[in-house]
Amino acid sequence: GTRLEESERVAASMEEIIRKTIGPETRAIHANFGIPSGSISAIYSRNTGPHMGYIRCRLVDPKERKLSSDALMDKLRPRLLHEFPGAKIFFTSGGIVRILISFGYENPIDLEILGYDLKVSEKLAREVAAIVHSTPGTRDVRISREEDYPQQNIVIDRERAALLGLSVAQIARAVQTFVNGYQASIFSDPHTGNQYNITVRARESNRSSLSDLSQIFVFNPQGQPIPLDNIANISKGAGPIQIERKYQQRVIHVTANTSGRDLGSVAEEIQAKLDKLQLPPNLKIKLSGAVESQHESFIALLGAFILAVVLVYMVLASQFKSLIDPFIIMFSVPMGLIGVLWALFLTETNLSVTSFMGVIMMAGIVVSNGILLVDYTNRLRGRGMGLEEAVILGGRTRLRPILMTTLCTILGLIPMAVGMGEGSESNAPMAIAVIGGLSVSTLLTLVFIPTLYTIFETRFKREISPEEKAPT
Repeated sequence: GTRLEESERVAASMEEIIRKTIGPETRAIHANFGIPSGSISAIYSRNTGPHMGYIRCRLVDPKERKLSSDALMDKLRPRLLHEFPGAKIFFTSGGIVRILISFGYENPIDLEILGYDLKVSEKLAREVAAIVHSTPGTRDVRISREEDYPQQNIVIDRERAALLGLSVAQIARAVQTFVNGYQASIFSDPHTGNQYNITVRARESNRSSLSDLSQIFVFNPQGQPIPLDNIANISKGAGPIQIERKYQQRVIHVTANTSGRDLGSVAEEIQAKLDKLQLPPNLKIKLSGAVESQHESFIALLGAFILAVVLVYMVLASQFKSLIDPFIIMFSVPMGLIGVLWALFLTETNLSVTSFMGVIMMAGIVVSNGILLVDYTNRLRGRGMGLEEAVILGGRTRLRPILMTTLCTILGLIPMAVGMGEGSESNAPMAIAVIGGLSVSTLLTLVFIPTLYTIFETRFKREISPEEKAPT
């Protein structure tokens, strides 16, 4: 219910604070408050009335500033919340990278409250928002449905209006013309060819007060003016600004950003608290947003990882004509997983969809090292060399190509892991996972695979003839 003039004053004060707090880091500041009634731009605006608006800050390039967008928000958030205690302020980091990481969602945490009764849903939404706000690692907790907007209710006495020869459509059109205006015609300038809408509307002095509504006159077919309060009951009220629907149900979203904690642990703690909440009848809560997409992606990537391992094993078994050699080679994969976990831990990188993709890439790369060792050892044994001598010579001979391929891959991924260039932070977890897995797997493979090969060949003794050569 705040007037646009008051919102404009608050917006100007906020812009001044933004310039003083992070001024050198900003390139441009754009403010948009209120919603133009009847204009095309109102369709694309997120504002729901003169009380709401948004301020966008265009930051300088990352190489020209010391702080990230999240750090700047943390710097600005307490200042604005302190200066404007009566306002509800929420922060969102822009950029295509953030959208990709959040699976296209504006906020990583999105709780959907589904139910028809808006009053009960609002009460439950406030309880859920309090739970989310009390969870460490959450920021900018927001309820999508705003409080009921003040409005004037005009209830037409249909029977009385019909006796006076008026229809509901005529009365509604008269009120709309008086308040918002009515496009009566279009004027075409004969000199320039430009067209201008001709709008009929009451003077601002005649529509500046709510009591002016009773002075609206509606003309019946006989041309007699009839005051609006003679055929309608005008009263103050309140109603919802907008009603969102999903799954053919009314829905209220409780959204939040994360800071200082990974999304998975925050969502797990919120879900544990929600499970203890007593829900009203015919209402349910669903944890959606980036959390749901991340869970689905993890399941799909885990299935892809298992399928990749199985397919690699099948291909190796057909090429080596053995089930033991591929089994030994596949032990290099868990060695790589150890390196992935250590690399993510040391770099303080969360296990995400991007890093999981790096795990799948790493699994395909580290297998090649085991193939080089086992294949050349089998060749040496096929030439009549003993087991221990073949294992030692095979490891010594294949050491250089294994190190060369590993170092080339690691050095090629270092720029991506460091995050050189704009937007590279979205791919950095994948590079970190591959580098960590490949480094540890290579070092352990050079020791573990020959040892495991010796144990298996000693226990399951077999003779390798010159014809039984694994292809290169």
